[in-house]
Amino acid sequence: MDHGQLSMAADKFQWVCSESLLNACGKEVKFCRRQRVITPFRLGLALTATCASQPVETIADFHCGFNALFGTTITYKAFYNQVAKPHFADFARTMTERLISEMTLKVLGFATGRPFGEFRRIILQDGSSFAIHDGLREVFPGRFKTVKPAAVELHTTMDLLCDAPTTVVLTPDTTSEQAFLPEPPSLRGSLLFADRGYIDLHYLQRLQDEGGFFVIRAKAGMNPQVLEAFREDGKRLRSLRNKPLQTIHAKLPKRQRVELVVQWQVDGRPLSLRLIVSWNRRQQAFCYLLTNLPAPRYTLEMICRAYKWRWQVELLFKEWKSYANLHAFDTENPAIVEGLIWTAIAAAALKRFLAHMTQLLVEVPMSTRKVAMCALHVLGDIVRALQHGDVTELYAALEAAITYLSCHAQRAHPKRDRQTGRAQLGLEPCFENDDGIEFAEAA
Repeated sequence: MDHGQLSMAADKFQWVCSESLLNACGKEVKFCRRQRVITPFRLGLALTATCASQPVETIADFHCGFNALFGTTITYKAFYNQVAKPHFADFARTMTERLISEMTLKVLGFATGRPFGEFRRIILQDGSSFAIHDGLREVFPGRFKTVKPAAVELHTTMDLLCDAPTTVVLTPDTTSEQAFLPEPPSLRGSLLFADRGYIDLHYLQRLQDEGGFFVIRAKAGMNPQVLEAFREDGKRLRSLRNKPLQTIHAKLPKRQRVELVVQWQVDGRPLSLRLIVSWNRRQQAFCYLLTNLPAPRYTLEMICRAYKWRWQVELLFKEWKSYANLHAFDTENPAIVEGLIWTAIAAAALKRFLAHMTQLLVEVPMSTRKVAMCALHVLGDIVRALQHGDVTELYAALEAAITYLSCHAQRAHPKRDRQTGRAQLGLEPCFENDDGIEFAEAA
């Protein structure tokens, strides 16, 4: 373990979670003008630590966690009045956004010359929704009004090479997903993976013009003009050429995947893309992947395997809900609902940072799920060091945490990852380089 790099990580940790920074954040968003016992720093640290270290069912659990951490006897009413403030959600969101942006590390990469190694970033875009108290149907309307009239959605942009989210936006569940796609100029030299809910031909045209690449699941009802058609074994399907897709749909083979070169007219300009069609036996339906990756370098098989990387963002959502207390609380106060959602995401981000820091410093592949499960055994000393503002104490706590996690939270089957998992296309863990720990660039 490089103690110089550990010291740098401890300094970063201390700065992001410092008392002065969080108190200034609370004052900036007008959450707390007069700082008494429940300061923004104390509240943010207690809520995040409670979410990260134990199951939380009610607001009373947070109240107990605050008093236990700081040795106070604050009444439940006084505590509730703080989290019920309208600007509590703004404070929690700002705290979480700062934590995500400042504590994201590059932990995955490709060997020089390997496919996908040329991309600056590999972006996964998706959203996760869940129901909240029915009394919030006016503030956060849900899509399923009869069953769950109130729901929220977290529109998430995840960087695969950092194995962490870079942007999270909370909206009502009825808000369109496409509005939260990254701006095309930010994806220059990058690769975007997204589900079929994000398909927008105008966006794809702009993204291609900006030098970005994408693999997006397409919708079944699309009807572009088919220019060329090739079976998976390389045979050219001449009978499918120069026809609308829907007219040849019944002729598509099911035993082999098919690659089509298709074209749309978008804003008076042709948009030519590759469309990969495969038959799903379980669902008894065709699946479609739309991409602009160049054919000679990226084969049909390679693209289909790479699209499975999108599952990493689904695992992120599962981690939030299973190990960071992302769920609905029994309250009709929208500020509390939103604020506690941001707190849960902050707790998950904190544990992911511990996992990634351990991987880089000890040079062993780490399981973020295992860290999320067992980090509670080491978080206590870290939180107390942050509470005291003692960098030396924090350094010792982080060193002990890394030692513990490196023994108990390693990935179980690295070899299997290379055969059937995320590493089968050369996506391997990165360890500390000659320049030390590398924090991710801003999106």
